[in-house]
Amino acid sequence: MPGFQPPLDLERFLLLDPRVAPFFTHGEAAFFIARDAAGRPLGRISAQCDRLAPADRAATGHFGCLDAVDDPAVVAGLIAAARRWHAERGRHRIEGPFTYSINEEVGIQISGQDRGDMVLMPWHPPYLGAHVEAAGLVPVKDLLAYSVPLARGAQWRGVRFAQLPEGSPIKVRQLDLGNLAGEAAIMTELYNASWRDNWGFIPLAAAELTTLLRVIRPILKPAHAVFLEHDGRAVAFAFIMPNGYELFRGFRGRLLPFNWARLLWRIFTHRFAAKRVTLLGVRTDLRDTILGARLPIVAIARLIAANPEPAEIEMSWILDDNLRMRRIIEGAGGTISKRYRVYADPEPTGEGP
Repeated sequence: MPGFQPPLDLERFLLLDPRVAPFFTHGEAAFFIARDAAGRPLGRISAQCDRLAPADRAATGHFGCLDAVDDPAVVAGLIAAARRWHAERGRHRIEGPFTYSINEEVGIQISGQDRGDMVLMPWHPPYLGAHVEAAGLVPVKDLLAYSVPLARGAQWRGVRFAQLPEGSPIKVRQLDLGNLAGEAAIMTELYNASWRDNWGFIPLAAAELTTLLRVIRPILKPAHAVFLEHDGRAVAFAFIMPNGYELFRGFRGRLLPFNWARLLWRIFTHRFAAKRVTLLGVRTDLRDTILGARLPIVAIARLIAANPEPAEIEMSWILDDNLRMRRIIEGAGGTISKRYRVYADPEPTGEGP
């Protein structure tokens, strides 16, 4: 199907295997596969619980890893399996998909499938959302991906706005590739502080971000993160990730027998056509100040200016009702390129029989 790119089998192993996936240090999951009478796989789903979830969200179970053939009965059966697993553990409402949490792949892709793959963003066939609704789930939140053509982003007035005056107390630095664990700790602290009041928030674990940075270390550059510092302390950051899926297009998910050599060659020679702005954070005590309002614009503008190579930058994901962030991105020339949707069981009405 146009736009679909199978992930590497190795990448899925690192994501799903409880022995190596960082999620399982603070969560648990079960995995289900639907098969036909001949034993052929028809679909899959996970049911998971994250112990980092705030108390007010602990009663809702999450599902993820959802994919299936074009058959509403298969999707209904998978969702029923996830419901049963959660019900056995006292959670009688499910929400998703999240693979595994809101800090990773989120939602079912509703539009933009032909725009192709993007790192840590899901891809789904157009029929899947309708089958999920037929299984009794209802839409609860839409998330957006924005495309910012580099030529338009470079003309954004925010780039000029981001030029800090001489003598400004704000200093700018880039990613320290020699201290990825320390950088991950800073980004995690600022990200969690910034988004803790956001819909669906679950804290990002520093260990998970450290693992991600180390996995993509061969393609990381200092310019892929911008840190704004005040009095020697980071007060804001923005992080952009090259679209690593470009490296193994055409591999059909396999590295063996010869694709590993092609991958190594591409790592050293490939020029990425797209990158994704995936993390942004501002220190909590500055969020409602004039300086705090300016910092996200400065960070995003500095990040765009530091990454002139790709033809396109994707900013994702953005909550549909986060109008403040949407205005910033649209001011930079961004247009909506993809839409994702999270579903859940309907909220109980509280009415008696």
